[in-house]
Amino acid sequence: MAQKTVLWWGRFDPNYSRNRVYIALFKELGWTVQAFQVKWCCALGDLEFSFRGPKDLKPDLVWVPVARQRDAAAACRWAHKHNIPVAFDPMISAWDKKVLEQMKWKAEEPRAKRLLAWETELFNRVDRLLCDTSCHADFFHEHMKVPREKLRVLFTGTDEKVFKPAAEGEDPPHDPAAPLRILYHGAYLPLHGTEFIVEAARRTQHLNIHWDFLGWGAYKAATEAKAKGITNITFLEKVPYVEVPRVIRTADIVLGVFGTTEKASRVIGNKVYEAMACCRPVINEFCTGYPPAAKECSAITFIPPGDPQALVEAVTPWIDKREELLAQRAIARDFFEKHLSMNVIRKQLADILAELV
Repeated sequence: MAQKTVLWWGRFDPNYSRNRVYIALFKELGWTVQAFQVKWCCALGDLEFSFRGPKDLKPDLVWVPVARQRDAAAACRWAHKHNIPVAFDPMISAWDKKVLEQMKWKAEEPRAKRLLAWETELFNRVDRLLCDTSCHADFFHEHMKVPREKLRVLFTGTDEKVFKPAAEGEDPPHDPAAPLRILYHGAYLPLHGTEFIVEAARRTQHLNIHWDFLGWGAYKAATEAKAKGITNITFLEKVPYVEVPRVIRTADIVLGVFGTTEKASRVIGNKVYEAMACCRPVINEFCTGYPPAAKECSAITFIPPGDPQALVEAVTPWIDKREELLAQRAIARDFFEKHLSMNVIRKQLADILAELV
């Protein structure tokens, strides 16, 4: 059988985790991956391809990567002209981000309506619209009217060459008398609900618990301001991407998302994949997009969104159960391997490709 080729189309970051994971999986499935980085104008990418693209290339699939709505229309024009299917991985809706998450626009505003109409047309033009959870599939069907037969779930995953169990001697020594260490790491997005984490830390200053924050983003300064004067919080210095697993392994528990926006209830955060790949239990608000086995997994604690007291109550019992908490590390990794790993996502991708090509 001839080797198949996917054309990665758009102005994308090849080092972004989601792109790296999917490109690696395409290669594992025996595909050749070629990239067309749009440089001139995303909306006219098909015209640019006629000048800059390989003249003899006839890929089996065009892939528009994560959050590249601006590239999707041109990719569809070029691909469908040559009878090539298009798969698009939006991950998020631009309309959802502006209206429901950031609440910068009201849904009834003309600009919000125009954005929704544009995105609806775009999402319905592609042959497969990929969703990181079943919740987002429901959202795209309900709000953008994308037919169910075009929607497919493809988990986000993580780079397992980076996020993996510690080699012998890499895990910090276990000291049952040391403070219980809780880690938030991420981009300080509204859906993460860092303000609720800060409040949980404030309520536990009298306990043997320490809360670490790692990352950067638009809401970091606001989070630091809320944390001023709280004695059991540390904002860690920025580290290279490949060093994040080392920081994760200094934690006893890693936090997911706790925001009250609708989007927060539709995602499995990158931090959850990364933490469980590194053998750390997590606390997160519930999302129906999790594999059903998550409800029975003792290494995942689900709490209500926007509830700092629920977070306090999820954390504090572990102060006196350190040995039991250590046992959760292997349980976290086992759940990851069975339900969230690249092996699982490879099967999801293979099924999608079998339909399209």
